[in-house]
Amino acid sequence: MRRSLFALFFTSALLSVTACQQEKKDLLALPAAYNPKEADLTFNKKNLEAFNLMSEGARKKHVKMLKETAGSFSGQAVFEAGSGLAPTVEESKYGEWELDAHVKDPVLYEITIDYVIYTTAALGRPLAPNAPIAFKGTVLDVRYDSEAKPRKLTIKLKADSLETITHKSPAVTSAANAPSAAPSAEAPAPAPAGS
Repeated sequence: MRRSLFALFFTSALLSVTACQQEKKDLLALPAAYNPKEADLTFNKKNLEAFNLMSEGARKKHVKMLKETAGSFSGQAVFEAGSGLAPTVEESKYGEWELDAHVKDPVLYEITIDYVIYTTAALGRPLAPNAPIAFKGTVLDVRYDSEAKPRKLTIKLKADSLETITHKSPAVTSAANAPSAAPSAEAPAPAPAGS
């Protein structure tokens, strides 16, 4: 009896030491495919920096081009909430379901990005709160509060495709959104040398 108790104690101690040495996974960590800074998105870090450096007029032209190029916008965000839209609501012309999403950490400097996404109930209803999502669609409106602290980018979008990003999702690397991916920064001309 004494030997079996000793063997049981020794085995359980050995298993607990082995279990402590295994790599611990953060179950709440976002999937690697969720990467709004580096993925090939309309407002990734590089493109948002170019947009930020544009003059007000250049920004307006760029937003106009985004609005006129159907299906050209691609983005990623964390889904917050969604609800159905009654046919009497003005925004229902963009879709029967409205979603709110945001980029969890600023993509560039302290600039926050919030999305209002219109889509079908079939795409929007199954989403779980706090889940990372990827979407493609057409820009309806862009509001950039460049004087606010922190600066804020609010984008309204009609989504043609919308999916949850999981740990099994591949990283976004395609150049499918080329027309809108690289804004041409019409930044102010550099000061002449010696001034």
